[in-house]
Amino acid sequence: MSAPQFPPGTPLPATASVPGVAPAPTPGSAPGPAGSPATSALPGRVEPRRRLGGVDVARSIAVLGMLVAHLGTGHDARGGGWGEQWMWIFDGRSSALFATLAGVSLALLSRSTAREDRPGWRVLRARIAVRSLLLLGLGLVLQLLGTPVVVILTIYAVLFLLALPLLRLGNGWLLGLAALAITLGPVVVHGLRQSFTGGVQPTVIYLWEGPVVGELVLGYYPAIVWMAYVLVGIVVGRGALASRRYAAGLVGVGVVLAASAYGLGAALASGERSGPFDPLFWPDVLVSIEPHSDSGLEVTGNIGVALAVIGVCLLATSIRAGDLALAPLAALGSMSLTIYSIQLVVIAILGENAVYYPESNVPLVALAAASIAFAWAWRLTLGQGPLERLLKLTSVAATRGMTR
Repeated sequence: MSAPQFPPGTPLPATASVPGVAPAPTPGSAPGPAGSPATSALPGRVEPRRRLGGVDVARSIAVLGMLVAHLGTGHDARGGGWGEQWMWIFDGRSSALFATLAGVSLALLSRSTAREDRPGWRVLRARIAVRSLLLLGLGLVLQLLGTPVVVILTIYAVLFLLALPLLRLGNGWLLGLAALAITLGPVVVHGLRQSFTGGVQPTVIYLWEGPVVGELVLGYYPAIVWMAYVLVGIVVGRGALASRRYAAGLVGVGVVLAASAYGLGAALASGERSGPFDPLFWPDVLVSIEPHSDSGLEVTGNIGVALAVIGVCLLATSIRAGDLALAPLAALGSMSLTIYSIQLVVIAILGENAVYYPESNVPLVALAAASIAFAWAWRLTLGQGPLERLLKLTSVAATRGMTR
């Protein structure tokens, strides 16, 4: 796949929330386009803080989409497939959107550090590293709950750590690395899965069972491939996210990518072949568009969906009426780590049958509504989410002695 090109635009000072990464202050300086120096703010100038509601709304869609994939009646283990067909759109794509938004948030966070500010970059990387380690710990705790849900936080931590040395690269380099992850990553992942497990399907890997090989290759979110989402997200986050033209461009690019990748995958799956399409045979999986097949076509299509969703959310919140109407969803997205963790605790209480054999969508709707209400009330009264605040305070305290 050729690297997607995004509409030009000047960087927007903004903040964002992502599991493990605290909201970034409105920057006094921001990285310029690829290869150009940053522009520093005037000495003593204090920039107001603000958030991009569209990014938060997109993140809430990712969180709620993963909840649909976990509890929705569309998937039933007894039937081996999706019953309510509309629900299949959330499987795989919600977590891919979540990972892409992680890259967006890393870009927004790094805008507060000038390209030539080496001490500032050391502090930023140290804080992200501390939060990544805390995410690993939280992911381990959530895995101990024993829910039949693949906890995404451990791969989040791995992706953050892998992104640290890449944050100062230009957009061209990032898109080039993303293209490598999309084209070569699936070959490496499926080949190593075949060697390690004798098959190509993802395996539930618990942190204590071998996190390096597990998170890089064997799990549902292999970092070798999933870095593509983060890298594209960083490029997107460097753009003019407040510009309607830029947002519309994201929608256009996203639709083209999704339609092309999914269309080609569907054509290859249904075309004339010497034998039936075998989802357990790794050369076939390399062109599959099934959720979590981690093929180049699936990843490209998922990136397209993510770009389109982000663009639509930015457009919707660029209008005051839309921004106000979507405020509850933006509140959920601003504390996605807290809400995601609470949801897993509730799923553990409901039991594995709620995931494998859902009888109705009542638990899904109730938990989604409660999540939105809790997040909105918390944000209106207390501001930043509790786990987000804890990670921020801990990482700041851990790096307080570092020289900027």
